[in-house]
Amino acid sequence: MRTIVTTLVTSTVMMAALTSATAGAQTLTVPGGGSCLTAEQREVNKGYYSLSRPTSRDDQMPFFDPEYYAGTWEFESRVSDSPLGPGGESFGTVTIKSVGGCNYEGDLKGEDPDGKAFTRKIKFTFDSAKKLLTWTEADSRGYTLTKSGVVGGELGGLFHHHFEDSPAMTFAGKSMRITGVSEMSSPAFFKSDFKISIDGGPVATFGRTTYEKQMK
Repeated sequence: MRTIVTTLVTSTVMMAALTSATAGAQTLTVPGGGSCLTAEQREVNKGYYSLSRPTSRDDQMPFFDPEYYAGTWEFESRVSDSPLGPGGESFGTVTIKSVGGCNYEGDLKGEDPDGKAFTRKIKFTFDSAKKLLTWTEADSRGYTLTKSGVVGGELGGLFHHHFEDSPAMTFAGKSMRITGVSEMSSPAFFKSDFKISIDGGPVATFGRTTYEKQMK
């Protein structure tokens, strides 16, 4: 099957979000997680994910752990026509692993709207002090997409990667700047919404990619 910041809300909603975060903690972030976070940051996360009550304004924000991405994900992407290729639906899998510290690598294998296979080599690093995530995808079709920006969160356990600092790239004689935001809404699902500007023109909606984790 193809599948592709701090506000207090009501206690019911917060409890539901906290339950979801706690369910994913054992496999994705806490305790320990990967080797990127400091011992102090991991301790904060351990305390947060062990809460048995709704969060309050006095609680400390958990730290985003890039180990969240480790594993294999199924993705589905739908984008508009652009110099990168025809619009439509693409799908496939992404496998990501830690290569030490705050550095990760991955492989994407997909099929484009015309049914043609393509791959991407993924590399990213996370600066936990600056909360800066820099993510690159080298596409077999001849271009490299860079997503760079800070990761923010909220007490309900939701994290966002705002890649508004992404540099422009040139492909097929066109200069393009792709920006947007990724929302990590649960341990097994996240989505990325993209905007595009071509040759310095107006920013327009480009598309969305959704990811669902293959749970063991």
